[in-house]
Amino acid sequence: MTTAIASPTQQPARDRVGPPKRRRFRPNRLIDWMALPMLAILAFVIAYPAVRAVQLSFTATSLINPGSPGVGLRNYQTLAHDTVFTTALTNTAIFSGVSVLAAAILGLGLALLAERYLSRYRIVNTVLLTPWAIPTVVAAYLFRYMLQTNGGLVNSVLLHLNLISHPVGFITSPTWSMPSLITANVWTQIPFFFLVILAGLRAVPGEVVEAARADGAGYWATVWHIKLHYLRGPLMIAALLMVITNFNNFAMPEALTGGGPGYSTMTLVLYVYDLAFQSYHVGYAAAVGVIWLIILLAFALLFVRLVRSESGGSS
Repeated sequence: MTTAIASPTQQPARDRVGPPKRRRFRPNRLIDWMALPMLAILAFVIAYPAVRAVQLSFTATSLINPGSPGVGLRNYQTLAHDTVFTTALTNTAIFSGVSVLAAAILGLGLALLAERYLSRYRIVNTVLLTPWAIPTVVAAYLFRYMLQTNGGLVNSVLLHLNLISHPVGFITSPTWSMPSLITANVWTQIPFFFLVILAGLRAVPGEVVEAARADGAGYWATVWHIKLHYLRGPLMIAALLMVITNFNNFAMPEALTGGGPGYSTMTLVLYVYDLAFQSYHVGYAAAVGVIWLIILLAFALLFVRLVRSESGGSS
């Protein structure tokens, strides 16, 4: 009886399988070490002020009396009955939400217009991006000059066209101050949405659009059923990013209206600034800042989840 000698190709599969690659999903240690300086800077610039703000929110610290003792939850209990804080929070939500919605709609319209009619005229696209290049403070003072009650460009034009009988206080009236602030803010943010949406439109697969046209779909049907579907992810990410930006927008409301008249345009960032550097109530301002930080963290987490879902869906 002969014993067959198994050739290497006839050996069991378990003998041919080598050891698992343990480092397959292991991150590069060199890259990790290179990221440490940035993490250290972020910890110093962001983490320490955040922790310090939480600590100050439980004290009655002021710039006049820095050594005030702790007060526990008293600052947060005061916030529950602070009508100015409620007004500032409401104004911030209106200012951010309406600005993002209006800028997104106008940016979408301009992007569709540029894609269909102005794709060959690059100078037009450059001009449409100009408001984004202008510093926010400069834009705010530009609108402040145009919206002045006496001698403002807008009132002069409206009076000349007999559309109004007397000058309108666009930035001095509680009725018109918030719409004026939102209008100026939207003007500075339209280019951002225009750029994002235009890039998204160029990423729409051409064969899908051609197939829709071959089936008899018109231009607006193609936009509604196909292009907007591909733009949903970029639009949501851009909108969340701009909501976070508007929550932190200090230059526009401060330079244009200063939070007034009264508290009609007071936002959270202006309220924190006034509490800390006008009234010197640093501890109470820190409590407002903590609530503000929690809201921003919620938006930031939602932003990260959307980015991960989009990157996972595209991979």
